[in-house]
Amino acid sequence: MGAGGVRYTRGGGEANSVCVRIARAATGKDKVAICGYHGWHDWYVSVNLGDSDALAGHLLPGIPPAGVPRGLRGSTIPFRYNNFEELLDIVNHNELAAIKMEVCRNFGPEDDFLQKVRDLATERGIILIFDECTSGFRETFGGLYKKYGVEPDMAIYSKTIGNGYAICAVVGRKDVMNAAQRTWISSTFWTERIGPTAALATLKVMERVKSWEVITAIGNSNKQRWQALADKYGLEIEQWGIPALAGYNFKSKNHLAYKTFITQEMLKKGYLAGNSMYPCIAHTQEILDDYFFELDKVFAQIRDFEDGEDITKSLDGPICQSGFKRLN
Repeated sequence: MGAGGVRYTRGGGEANSVCVRIARAATGKDKVAICGYHGWHDWYVSVNLGDSDALAGHLLPGIPPAGVPRGLRGSTIPFRYNNFEELLDIVNHNELAAIKMEVCRNFGPEDDFLQKVRDLATERGIILIFDECTSGFRETFGGLYKKYGVEPDMAIYSKTIGNGYAICAVVGRKDVMNAAQRTWISSTFWTERIGPTAALATLKVMERVKSWEVITAIGNSNKQRWQALADKYGLEIEQWGIPALAGYNFKSKNHLAYKTFITQEMLKKGYLAGNSMYPCIAHTQEILDDYFFELDKVFAQIRDFEDGEDITKSLDGPICQSGFKRLN
């Protein structure tokens, strides 16, 4: 994507809101179709102002819309990944400023889905925004969209770009980004230099060591080794995510208890680990081998639980949740 303009923020949710504001300013339209997780701001959480937990299908179920103005209901409309007909119906019945989506999260595009979305957005004059806060720099030097050869009108980068420091980049076509001059976007901390300095240094290192290749190789190895452990102990797991953002779930009614148990037991062994791993170049072979050595023991215990041993007696605390819990 030829970036004709850029705006920097400090948080991903903030960057997502900046994108939506610019897209609305550029098109003069209000509504946005979304697919994926895009933060906590009103424009996004307004999806749950309807009669159902519509965001449940977008990574995090149970997000409460309390405090979000009721007048925003219907301004943001969700569609499911790889369901082009659903998106087409939304486009046919709404004047959209933007289609905003993650390139992929737990699984990739099917039946030329991304290209169909790109063509539809172009045909109808809708701005296509790819949220690469999580996926950026994981498989390419830039956005995951480069892997699929489908270019957005705007993209967001975060997390990896500053190697943990607070920095996000909103980039886009010049004609789209120029609309930022016709609206008001501001922040006290956008002028601080720590995040941008970290990003410049990080980009140099990533390009030199080709970090995306390193972490993808680690991720592929992890997925093979998780499956090998499951096979060793006769356990069924379902894996998800691109290699550098991968994880697994046990195909069991106790899957959340097992996830909790893994974190509990691995912490005792000095590993902050759950049922997923986002590799980095600091993950040496020695670290990974030790991790799998300890995880092997945990899988062996889970085999005992599947054979009838009560897992609740082995948990030191409550079972983790699958989404947000509403408090009365």
